[in-house]
Amino acid sequence: MSTPSVPNGSGPLSTSQVLDAVAQFEALSTVIVENFEVLAPDHAHDAYKSIEKARKRLAVIDATYVETMKGRMPSAEHRQIAWLAQEMRISRAEARQRINVVGRLSRNVDPFAPANEDVRMPNLRQKVEEGVVGADAVSKIDKAVRELPATEHAQLSRLLDKHIADLVDKIRVDDLNKLPNRLRAMLGVDDPYTDEDRARKRSLKIGAQGPDGMSRLSGVVTPSFAAVLKRLQADHARPGGLLEEGADDQRNPEQRFHDAVEAAVNGGFQPGGDLQPARGTTSVVTVAHIADVAALAGVSLPDGKDFVLPGSGKAVSDAGVRISISQAVQQMVDRNSFLQVLGNEGQTLYFGRSRRLGTLPQYLALLGEEGGSSAPGVGTPGAMCDVHHVQSWSSGGGTDLDNLTLVDPGTHRKIDDARCDENAWWTLRPDEVPAILGTDEGDGGSGECEPASTNRVVWVAPKGKEGNRKAESNEDPDTFDSPGRWLRRKAREKRAGGHSGWQWRDGTGSRWVVG
Repeated sequence: MSTPSVPNGSGPLSTSQVLDAVAQFEALSTVIVENFEVLAPDHAHDAYKSIEKARKRLAVIDATYVETMKGRMPSAEHRQIAWLAQEMRISRAEARQRINVVGRLSRNVDPFAPANEDVRMPNLRQKVEEGVVGADAVSKIDKAVRELPATEHAQLSRLLDKHIADLVDKIRVDDLNKLPNRLRAMLGVDDPYTDEDRARKRSLKIGAQGPDGMSRLSGVVTPSFAAVLKRLQADHARPGGLLEEGADDQRNPEQRFHDAVEAAVNGGFQPGGDLQPARGTTSVVTVAHIADVAALAGVSLPDGKDFVLPGSGKAVSDAGVRISISQAVQQMVDRNSFLQVLGNEGQTLYFGRSRRLGTLPQYLALLGEEGGSSAPGVGTPGAMCDVHHVQSWSSGGGTDLDNLTLVDPGTHRKIDDARCDENAWWTLRPDEVPAILGTDEGDGGSGECEPASTNRVVWVAPKGKEGNRKAESNEDPDTFDSPGRWLRRKAREKRAGGHSGWQWRDGTGSRWVVG
């Protein structure tokens, strides 16, 4: 089977050459399907990754096809979805996803469309052409951007294009569901919903029993209730949770969560109840900047306005749920109450509680300073993390707050505490990077901006195929506005002269400017 000839430097392929390439593509897919099973596991894994890369690139074909066929398709979007599903014998969900990516991946602008409808993202398209992400990721990004002010979608798409394109190969596709939180924080867009709005929407309903005696539970819960439920899930819905020691747990995640909720309702998920929290607390940690605390006393601090947290007056649970401070305080009056105060560098200045604690304050302080796992490429909330010594205990690292970090269990198992195995993860304090990697902690050895600057720990990835190692950081959208990381980022920008390269809304709220 020959490869279509491509004349060097003579422009794009002709129609006949493209059609020949498509025919060969289809024929090759048949050959691969019929013979893939002969591959050994290692070869199968590498081959499958190559196939996945090609599959992601096809999102560009989806967008180009839909644009080409617009003259034959119905004008209404919902009818376009039905048409594409019918013509290609695919589900409506798949058809909807393919149509959703068109605006982001289009190469050319519609000359007859208004300028404020141009939502193309060429840098994101480049990532798709490289096989980094596919239609599923682009669809999630499209949804996140559309949740921002509708009148400015075109301008925001241009401003956010490079930032999002730089982000997509650093996080998991599912974590793009949390992108709206990052974008609102980055652009200074306030949460459009109030506690009263959420209270009006709350509901919980148990349906009638079915023929098998089971009932469907459905509803919409408040952030404060979600925080408690997610903490319950983290503590008691893990494999083996609520079972006897050593029992073989055959339950799926949903079944484990069901059993945990049932046990909590029966036994009481609270300190002193029959079902004790795994870390001894169900409390939501209230995190505040020192300037916010001073403002309560009517005192204005120097530089206080330079370090305003996004969504000031916010509390974040260790399961990653955001609730307002007013709601958190009201709910936690009769429970264990915590207050963490952060300084301009995102460090803990004060952590207090009405009762004496052991090591729990260190864990809770890490929540405010890191928000979740500090490991690159994961979005695990703090409640599901282990506490890890950045410099191992055996090599002299103390159990001090500045030598501790939150790490998801999956990554924790892959860390080499001795820092000898180059095929494993290493963790370093920022001041150790020059001596060990020979680079500044701020550029990660790659010349890129701020990989390590918003983390208390620098991660060194396992040696890649190219044989090089570099410092990395966690870019999870859900912890972008975590108070500690936010303050460290702002402090770094201030030291660098106040220019971060990010785009921010100005004080009037009427336009977008470079921060």
